[in-house]
Order: sequence, then C-alpha cells, then structure tokens
Amino acid sequence: MTVQRYEGLSRERVEEILAKIGTLRAGVIGDACLDVYWEADMTKSVLSRETPHYTLPIVVERYSPGAAGNVAANLKALGCREVFICSVIGHDWRGELLKQQFRNREIDTSFILEEDAWCTPAYCKPIRVGLQQSRQEDPRLDFQNFRELPENIASKLANRLDDMAEHCDVIAVTDQLTIGVVGAIIRDRLSYWAEKGKLILVDSRDRIGLYRNVIVKPNEIEAAHWVKSDFIGTERTISEWSDVAIRLSQEVKGNCCVTLGSEGALWVESGMCTLVATRPLEPPIDIVGAGDGFASALVCALGAGSEGQEATAFAHLAASIVIKKIGTTGTASPEEIRSSQF
Repeated sequence: MTVQRYEGLSRERVEEILAKIGTLRAGVIGDACLDVYWEADMTKSVLSRETPHYTLPIVVERYSPGAAGNVAANLKALGCREVFICSVIGHDWRGELLKQQFRNREIDTSFILEEDAWCTPAYCKPIRVGLQQSRQEDPRLDFQNFRELPENIASKLANRLDDMAEHCDVIAVTDQLTIGVVGAIIRDRLSYWAEKGKLILVDSRDRIGLYRNVIVKPNEIEAAHWVKSDFIGTERTISEWSDVAIRLSQEVKGNCCVTLGSEGALWVESGMCTLVATRPLEPPIDIVGAGDGFASALVCALGAGSEGQEATAFAHLAASIVIKKIGTTGTASPEEIRSSQF
C-alpha cells in the first residue's frame, strides 16, 4: 500500500494553532492518578534498630498528576482557556494530594467523584541518591484498584461526563488502568456525544477497539493487539503498519492516529493513511508522559481547526519537548513549542 507523507507544518501555522487553543474549553475523563517521587539521601541512612536494613531518608518529595491527570495538566500548559477533569478518586491521602495538584494548575475538579469504594491510584517512585549525586530508582510502589468500579458509581460518573460535555469543545479520554473508571457505560456515553458532533480523542492501553465513533490514538502495539496480534515483537514496514491503522479505524468507525515511536505517526481518515514523520532526538530522553503530551496537543490542534495530518505534526512538537524532561511527567508550553526546532 502506498502511504502519503506530510511535511507541511510551518511556524505561521503553529502560531495560528496556539492562538486558537487559547479559546478552547477542554475536558478530560479517565484514570486520574497521582505520580509520586521520593528522593532518599543515602548519605544520611542509618541501620535500623528493629530490622537488619538501612533506612531510606526522604529529603525531597514531589507530586504531580498522572495518567488522565497528566493529560489535563498538558491541556492547561498548552494554554486552553478552561480545563475540566472527570474521574473517580478515593477518600485517601493520595486523593487529597491529587486535588491539590489540580488546584495548583487551575484545573476544574467539580466533575470528580470521591467514593469510599474506590482507591486513588498512585505510582510512587523511590529514588536513592548517593555520593556525587549518583541516582538509582527502586521498584515502584503502586496503589491501584483490584475490583471493578461498582455499577452505581459508573452511572454517577456517566452523569458527570454528560454535565462536563456540555461545557467542553473537546474531550480527551485516558483509559490506562487494567481496572479503571472507563467501562461500557462511559464508552456508550462517549459514542453518544461523538455522534452529536463532540470532538473526542481516546487513548486506551488495553481496550482501544471497544470504542465507537471517536478518534482513537493508540501506539503500534496497542493497535496491533486488536488487529494483528502476530505483529507484536517483529519488525514491520510502514505499509504493514498502515494496514493495521486502517483496519482499526474501520473497526471503531472513526479517525485513527497510530504512533510509531521514532518513525512518527500514521493518520487515517476516510480510509486514507498518511505518515507524519518526526525528527530524531538525541539522548538523554525520558518517554514517561510523552504519549499524554502527544494526545493533548493532538486534540487541541484538532479543536483549533487543524486537519488530521497537521494536528499530528503539531502533536509531535509537543511530545518532543516532553520527552526531554527527565524524571517527571512533563508538559509543553506555547513558549517551548515556539522555540523548538522544526
């Protein structure tokens, strides 16, 4: 299959897109998590009296919104006029910290549900710091849910989604966790709003093929999981990946953007596939949060009136900034995008 290539994004268009993003009201629904970084100064460690272990003396603690929360943070950083977050959190210390992180960024939390039957997900990363500032990350400590979201809470969340959709120009969906807040009830409501003309972009790790009538943004592994599982772990051509992207687009009955890492991304619309290349980046890089930055910029550019290929190129710019921010789930600001090389 012949795949078209797009290389048409100009600085003038970037300025126009950024200006229009400033008028957007953006909503996010999905798995809002707390990202935690605890730095332990091992030069201050002592042997515990109770156990035969040395302590981890925490001297720095950093918190930021993760998953759907990071998408909301990226939308705000890109300059959206208003950003709303719709999710479920628990009555726990992580939920309180997460709400504070949203307030710090002026992200509207009025569509969040707080429920005793749910745990606020968190990814906690202990980092040992030694002599000459040598650093080593310990195994991550995860807080997560092991039971499905109760149906009555899912119905309440669907009502919150309906209320939020009334306020939004665009909606980004982050379906990240194995057991998360986006189930069949929410997928049905998203399909309903998409059919009414709402611009909805979905990023889902495990369930991308279950959505209908929306724009989907998987990476190549997530797309292949639904279309051609034998592709995983083998080297494939752009033409072969374009076949996967087109088939997924047909299945979800919507446009599709499949990211291919350093190769760029494939945009599929009306059965036509276009490769939007990205420029290579020199290390050091940290891919944590890059997908969130890409998705946020993509939905913003689409909401600002860009065609799919142009929006994908704009999303590459944002992701190239986020990926250079080490040790954090970063964001990309309009100023950083303006000063990037393209």
